[in-house]
Amino acid sequence: MKKFTKLAVFFFAILAVFLTYKVFSKETNKLSYIALGDSVAAGRDSYGVEGYGYTDYIKDYLDDKGRLSFYTKAFTKSGYTTDDIIEEIEGNYTTKVDNKTIYLKEALRESDLVTLQIGANNFIHGVSLTNLEEKLNNIPELKKDADKIILEVEKVIVLVKKYAKEQIIVIGYYNPLPRFTTYKKEIDEVVKYFNNELEELCEEYNVDYVDIFDIFDNNEELLPNPFDIHPNVKGYETIANKLIKYIE
Repeated sequence: MKKFTKLAVFFFAILAVFLTYKVFSKETNKLSYIALGDSVAAGRDSYGVEGYGYTDYIKDYLDDKGRLSFYTKAFTKSGYTTDDIIEEIEGNYTTKVDNKTIYLKEALRESDLVTLQIGANNFIHGVSLTNLEEKLNNIPELKKDADKIILEVEKVIVLVKKYAKEQIIVIGYYNPLPRFTTYKKEIDEVVKYFNNELEELCEEYNVDYVDIFDIFDNNEELLPNPFDIHPNVKGYETIANKLIKYIE
């Protein structure tokens, strides 16, 4: 009986140490946030400057709530396509945070929240001012292009899910040319089609999806530069507010 009691005490002592390690090996109730994506995810503004974007506002929100343990948007970049995100992850790219080298695969493994916005640059490759009207006069062909891009986005989601096991939020797109009124209906149709396909893809892979199309629809003040497709700071703050409500 004494031997059994000693074994029981030993067992519960080991269990207590294990549970203590599990609870305190990571900061309790704090989140590690990784942003992935293109220029919109990077926070490029209406005049070509990469600055304060929606990911930074989310970071501030979590920090103000005392919920942030780690954040980086170093793996976002203007011009990025699906291939670039895949190359980043498979190549296990690194960044420096507080003089420490952070490896992307490990950062994703440790993440509690990942936001992903990608696919727009796949779409606009091969599109220019000289052939834009021609493209927009062939909506069925543009939808076929969207279908192909969704297959590329699927590869990214599968790869991100291989490492990130907690919350992944995929963000949709908006009409980037609201002043191009002659073809607004056509652009809206293609963007909405892409977003719908993206939402269905997210449902299939059990990741979260947030649509931001309505934020910019008929709201040109958030896209003030008629020669640029990126939001201003207020636009990014508005995106962040919608994402924060979703995260809450």
